[in-house]
Amino acid sequence: MKLKHRLSLFAVAIFTVIMLIFSVLIYFAYYSQMRDKEYQSLESKSLLAAIFYLEQDELSLRDHANVKSQLQKTISRTNIVVFDSLDRRQNGDMRTTEDISPVFLKQVRSQQAAFFHTETFFYNGIFYHDNEGDFVVVTRESKADFNGQMRSLSQIMLLVFLLGVVFILLFSQYLSYIAYQPIIRIIDQLKEKDSKNFNEPLELKETYAEVEDLVETYNHFVSRIAETFNVQKNFIDYVSHELRTPITALLGTLEVTQAKTRSATEYEQALTELRQYTNDLQETLDQMMLLSGAKTSFEFKAVRVDEVIWHLVENMVLYHSARIEVDLQVHNQALLTVDANDKLLELAIGNLLENAIKYSDNRVVKILFTTDQNRLQLNIIDQGIGIPAADLKHIRQNFFRGHNTRQYQGKGVGLSIASVIFNLHQINMYISSNEQGTQVSLHF
Repeated sequence: MKLKHRLSLFAVAIFTVIMLIFSVLIYFAYYSQMRDKEYQSLESKSLLAAIFYLEQDELSLRDHANVKSQLQKTISRTNIVVFDSLDRRQNGDMRTTEDISPVFLKQVRSQQAAFFHTETFFYNGIFYHDNEGDFVVVTRESKADFNGQMRSLSQIMLLVFLLGVVFILLFSQYLSYIAYQPIIRIIDQLKEKDSKNFNEPLELKETYAEVEDLVETYNHFVSRIAETFNVQKNFIDYVSHELRTPITALLGTLEVTQAKTRSATEYEQALTELRQYTNDLQETLDQMMLLSGAKTSFEFKAVRVDEVIWHLVENMVLYHSARIEVDLQVHNQALLTVDANDKLLELAIGNLLENAIKYSDNRVVKILFTTDQNRLQLNIIDQGIGIPAADLKHIRQNFFRGHNTRQYQGKGVGLSIASVIFNLHQINMYISSNEQGTQVSLHF
């Protein structure tokens, strides 16, 4: 069932229940009000009948004639009966009194007035004290007009109810059509999507907040998917580039070695080269697995962070002629030992140092060991070109490079690899930067 039809049915169901409840309340409220009016009218007629029958000896002929005239205008004598204190009929022309029970007469005497009704009549009784004794005057009124009014009311309310159901059904269909239009437009746009334009955002005009949120969420989701596809493409390019060099070297060495018979020394040298190329290939594969998230389990052991740093400093000075200052401000030597994978930690921190050296054009790079709340903190501070503020939130992404790094060689994987490794070691990396340089803080 479509959403707009379901909304229409829900609206009709809710309207039906509400209308039934209000119709019942209105009907019984009107019924009660009309019944009370009948009782009040009967009570006035009962008092007039009591004066006519019981006060005749005390009224003048003229006054009695006036009472008689008023009585004839309001009620027929066939609907009046007067009982004495012994429940004996004294006056009135009511033909049948089977509906008037002794219990009712007793109730009238105790309460001064009482009411009841049957299927055909409303009854009222009043207690009247006269010089000749105590009497109960009972009058009645036919329910024909009352029942007719109630039937008319119920018929009108039923008609209004049915018309209301039809109206709310049509109105809800129209409202659901209007509410469903933005979703229809979204569906139409999605049907036009293919592999070439799937990343184009949805565009809607004159819609409402919930659909705007849906469109924004979808556009953000598609944007993330497009970024993922781009990362995958770059990852494949990176894989093909990084694997080509060691594989080419392996094949070349094998071809040269097989070209002619060689001495044991030459074979040993060739095997050493092949072993080195294989290790390079294995290291490259490990880095690629880190980038892809395929490898997340490594052997950890106690590692001295300062020893890792000194080894990296030696290599940076040897291979890059780097100028590095190390400032060790840690008094508790135990904090320098952490549970880590030494190769991964060396790779991650090495990537940070290489970036600091490269993007500072070999200016002095400072490595500062400090402590914060009895935890080791390592700061790498350079005097380089800095990272633009707009790029800071993207620099941990695979293959992302800042807009100011185009004159420098790089693949945009150093920080992403380091970020993955630090996450594995539960090391928090914070990066701050300006035009005077960049500071990377590692909180162990």
